Amino acid sequence: MSSRKSITFLVLLIFACHLQPSAGTYLTDDVFVSELFSLRVEPRMFNWTFQGLTEQFQYRPSLEGYPDLPGWVRYMYSHEYHSGFLYGTPPERTADSKVPIEIIALNKQTYETKRIVLILAVHRKLPPRNVIQMKIDNLNWVHMMDPGRIENLKNIFRNDLWQESRQDLHIIFMDSAVKLGARLPLKPQQREGVVVHLGSRADFSSRLLDLQEEVKPLYKIASCNYKRTSVQTTFENSGFKLDWCAFKMHAADDDITAMPHHPNEAHRPPTGHSHQQQQQQQQGSS
Repeated sequence: MSSRKSITFLVLLIFACHLQPSAGTYLTDDVFVSELFSLRVEPRMFNWTFQGLTEQFQYRPSLEGYPDLPGWVRYMYSHEYHSGFLYGTPPERTADSKVPIEIIALNKQTYETKRIVLILAVHRKLPPRNVIQMKIDNLNWVHMMDPGRIENLKNIFRNDLWQESRQDLHIIFMDSAVKLGARLPLKPQQREGVVVHLGSRADFSSRLLDLQEEVKPLYKIASCNYKRTSVQTTFENSGFKLDWCAFKMHAADDDITAMPHHPNEAHRPPTGHSHQQQQQQQQGSS
């Protein structure tokens, strides 16, 4: 019986993948170059109601007309939230374009399939001049999909450590620490950890520069979540426990595409030149 259900599921999914574009619903979401976007894929997007059944719904996202997603778009399913999540950082080459992401949904209880095409409208945005990389040990990747938690993290910097970034601080990269090569926790109840990159065009504050000097001696250690810093309480009061060995700051002249845990093309400067080189070219042409 189970094999028959599996065959039926595959047939329905293949049939749904070959539906004509007019058979689906079209949605549009505005996203920005060098800024992380995330979208929760859940039953109500397809006018379905979650009935409390484990794994009742299954989703298959891809670039419309292709078998896979673009390289900069990722999809993960959370058993904790019974939802899928699309997320990624649009590279410069996608600016001023519209990227159609097709999502095929299957209700495994009724074998009904539905189709949505999500149009990612990619807008231009100046790339960050400075980037902070951190690893948060007490959360899983899905917990950072919560907009409220993201705001709490950004507020630590905007209101305290990096007030100069108040106007444009944003998340430029986020993913599971385990997916990026970290070890699975020894105990199932422990969190896997999540790697987050924050970016801004503002100069680093003196407080951040002091913090960088404070944690630099830890860089030669693989992991040091037992170490404490002068701002430990500031983060823990907002629910974040950082691995200070992974807290690093990168200025504009650094190749941020070479940063550890970086997805290659996610937030590369548009011309391949550093901000300083661009300024020199502008001065030379004036």
